[in-house]
Amino acid sequence: MTVNTLNRRGFLAAVAGTGGAMLVPGTLGATLLSLSACGSAEQPKLGPGLKPDPNGIVDLPEGFTYKVISMAGEIMSDGLEVPEYHDGMGAFEGPDGETILVRNHEMPLFFPKDPPSPVPDMAYDPASAGGTTTIWLDGDLNVLKHHLSLTGTIRNCSGGITPWGTWVSCEEAGYDGWEMGKRHGYAFEVDPMNPLMRIEPIKAMGRFNHEAIAVDGSGVVYETEDNTEGCFYRYIPRTGGRLMEGGTLQALAFTNGRKHTTDEPLEPGRAYACDWVTIDEPDPDENTVAEDAQTKGAAIFVRGEGIVTAPDGIYFSCTSGGRESLGQIFKYIPGSTPDEGGQVMLVFEATVAGALEMPDNIVMSPWGDLIICEDCDQDSQRLVGLTPDGRLYHIAGTTISEWAGACFSADGRTLFANIQKDPGRTIAIRGPWQSLRA
Repeated sequence: MTVNTLNRRGFLAAVAGTGGAMLVPGTLGATLLSLSACGSAEQPKLGPGLKPDPNGIVDLPEGFTYKVISMAGEIMSDGLEVPEYHDGMGAFEGPDGETILVRNHEMPLFFPKDPPSPVPDMAYDPASAGGTTTIWLDGDLNVLKHHLSLTGTIRNCSGGITPWGTWVSCEEAGYDGWEMGKRHGYAFEVDPMNPLMRIEPIKAMGRFNHEAIAVDGSGVVYETEDNTEGCFYRYIPRTGGRLMEGGTLQALAFTNGRKHTTDEPLEPGRAYACDWVTIDEPDPDENTVAEDAQTKGAAIFVRGEGIVTAPDGIYFSCTSGGRESLGQIFKYIPGSTPDEGGQVMLVFEATVAGALEMPDNIVMSPWGDLIICEDCDQDSQRLVGLTPDGRLYHIAGTTISEWAGACFSADGRTLFANIQKDPGRTIAIRGPWQSLRA
C-alpha cells in the first residue's frame, strides 16, 4: 500500500506546461527568513483572494471547487452516526487506487450530553466517545464505505501517518483527562485497512497532552505537546515499525542551556545545536512528563501542534508561541545517528495579526509548500500556503469553525481538510493549484 505518496513528477510537469515555476521541497528552512522577523510594512502580500461561497461553507480562489464528503450526524456504513469534532486526518491509497481517510474526533469531556462509546465492547474505555472514523472514496470522491475505526478514547486531536501505512491517533487529554476513571493521554495506532477493532494505547510513547506525530526515515517518531509549558519529544522504538513493542521517550534540550523558545527567542534562520534527555517514566500517574523533562534541561515549546516530515527535516508549529503569541514554525534537523542531537531552527514567527496566525495542523504539499490550518481569533479561519521563498497565499476560508486535518490524496489532485464543528464536515478541494503561486 502506498501511504500518501505524492505524484510530484506529474504535478511539476503540469506546472511546466503552464509556464509556472515551482521550487522543489527541501529548502524551506533556508528561505523563510523574511517572514520570521517581519513587521507590518514588510508583511508579504497574500496570494489570490477568495470568492465568497453562496452556500456559506467554503470560500475558494477562482477556478477551485469543493465537495462535502462527510458531515457529523450522517449515518455511516456501519449504521452509526458520524461523530462531531472533526480534527486531524491522514490520507492513504487503497489496494485498487481508492483514497482512504482516517479522521480523528476530538470529543470534549464532561459535558452533560457527552455520550459513552457507541460500541462499548470494542472500546478502550466504554465511558468515552472519542476515536476515529475511516472513509473510503473512489476517484470521483464518492463514499464507498464509512465506519468507526477506534472508539473509547478522549479528545483525539491530531496524530500522523507512518511509513508502514498506519495512522497514529493522539489524545489531547487536557487537565480533565487525568480525572477519568480509566487512564488517558496516550497514542493509538489505527490500520486504515481494518474494520473497528479494540486498540490498546502505546504507553511507551508517553502519557501527556498529545497533539501530533511524524515519523522520519529511520523510524523515529517525533511528538508535539499542546501545552503552554510543553516539550518537543521523540520516541525511538526498539524495533522499527513496531511501536507497541516499547522504546525510549526523550525530550529536546538545547546545548546552550536555552530553556524557553518564546521567552528566550531564537534568531530566525540560525541553527541551534540540541540534544535529547530521556524520560524516566513515560506513563506517570499525573501529568508530569514535561515537568520531569524540564528538570533535566528540556526546553519549553509553547503549544506544539502540527508536525510533518520533509526532505530537509521535521517541521512543527507552536500555535501561540512567539513574542506576539501568534505562532511559530520550527524545523528540527536530525543528526546522522540517534546519538547525535541535531539542530533546531526557527523558520517562521507570526508578528502581525491577519496575515497568517496561530498555525495548527500542517502538511507538506506535492509542490513543496507548507499548507497550514489556522486556529485563530479572526472572523474567517483559513487554509494558508507558505512557499519556500516566503510568500503566503490563501487556499480556503470558512466562518463556521477552525480548519484541521489537511492532507493530500496520493495523486496530489485533492486536498482534504476538516471544518471542525457546527457541524463537523470533511471537505475535498480541487482546482488549478499552480495558479496560487503564479
